Amino acid sequence: MGTINRLLQANIEAKLNRGKVLVIYGPRQVGKTTLARGILEKHCAGKGYFNCEENNVREALLSMDSGKMYNYFSGNEIIALDEAQSVPDIGKSIKIMIDAHPKLNIIATGSSSFELANQVSEPLTGRKFEFFLPPISFEEIKNEYGNAAAIDNIESSLVYGGYPEIVIAASNEEKAELLRLLATSYLYRDVLNYNRIKNPDVLMKILKALALQVGGEASPNEIASTVQVDRKTVLSYFTLLEQAFVIFKLPPFVGNHRREIKKMCKYYFYDNGILNALTNNFLPLENRKDTGALWENYLISERRKFNELHGLKPISYFWRTLSGNEIDLIEEIDGSLTPFEFKYNSAKIARGAHTFVESYKSQEIQVVNRGNVFDWLNFQQKP
Repeated sequence: MGTINRLLQANIEAKLNRGKVLVIYGPRQVGKTTLARGILEKHCAGKGYFNCEENNVREALLSMDSGKMYNYFSGNEIIALDEAQSVPDIGKSIKIMIDAHPKLNIIATGSSSFELANQVSEPLTGRKFEFFLPPISFEEIKNEYGNAAAIDNIESSLVYGGYPEIVIAASNEEKAELLRLLATSYLYRDVLNYNRIKNPDVLMKILKALALQVGGEASPNEIASTVQVDRKTVLSYFTLLEQAFVIFKLPPFVGNHRREIKKMCKYYFYDNGILNALTNNFLPLENRKDTGALWENYLISERRKFNELHGLKPISYFWRTLSGNEIDLIEEIDGSLTPFEFKYNSAKIARGAHTFVESYKSQEIQVVNRGNVFDWLNFQQKP
């Protein structure tokens, strides 16, 4: 596979010339630079790209002088400020430029929401559109290569995920090697740099514990005991990893039943390849004991990508009772509840799960398995 067009590009291009700053978030190596360059190539012959980790670019932005900044970036209708979070007070610099030159289109990218968002939130209140670029989605594979390739790629995505460099790698051996390199301190550099976190071993142990618990509720107390740190430290790492777009959480649905799980959340990885790299397991599905967990993580992350890329904003939950009745994913839109169960092989729904439908008058539970996964993924692509 070669370069894959990203759905987010059209969304961003639709916001050009609106007098707003366009902020693109996403984890490292997910394709933010390629996306920004693609927009510049299409609209201004590739001109206007600036890497904020380069000293001369940083110095221009740190000047806080609209004339000096505009002269440095002059001649460009669109400028892309890559890794913008590396410039202190970047939000103020951008505000000064956009106030002095309101017709200038500024795209800022960042791999850590806690750094870039903190810097641009107040200075650019009401002056920015924000976008999230996830790993490559099923829909993007389908649009680029067709139905057959998308179906064939599902099993690969379950094991190796959707980071662009991984998707286009020539062999499974190369994919595994690249993932091992990616899933080291490089991917988590922003987390480690933030607030002077000094112990990468603790971070990696927490990540591995989460990887081993995908599909189940994550107990901060249990992980704290395993890693030998306090519960507060574990929760702070959870938050940072969410803000660095490595993991995301599903809270429990809490209704009117006393015996529902009410406190612990489930955590999923944006990318199955990173999950497998953390457990150092790239065996094919037929040789694995965690296929169900991989299936659940893949489909819930695909659903999240789809909602993000199409601007949909459901409230998402899981549901579980103390007696073991459970539903993997529930989406709530305008008070309507839609439940999903993800079963790799089975089409059966546990009898107890139907109590949710009866109790909360939800839609019927949709089961997604190997037999209907393409139909489900394909159907959801229709906004």
